[in-house]
Amino acid sequence: MTRGLRGVAVVWLILMLLLVEELVATFVVPRRIGPGVVLVSGIVMVVVVGFAFMRLRTTAGLAQAFVVAVLFWLLVLLGLGSMDPLTRTDYPVAVTRFP
Repeated sequence: MTRGLRGVAVVWLILMLLLVEELVATFVVPRRIGPGVVLVSGIVMVVVVGFAFMRLRTTAGLAQAFVVAVLFWLLVLLGLGSMDPLTRTDYPVAVTRFP
């Protein structure tokens, strides 16, 4: 296995472990801290993609500004997508019986 392919495989494995963490947090972790764990896991995924695939550390100049803008946009989309699950509440509804 070449060095580049090994690096991609490691990054893929890290992303898959973070996905498993999100799924466990969704179905197993209590409702109060579950959404926070999922949000932190999503932010870590964005950072991993930025540093591994976009090579944020080695780019320079205008390319680095674009990478930072893309990561910022991913975080904005993550924040907008998580607003509904984080702010959703269940209100009890009275049961009415019709004659």
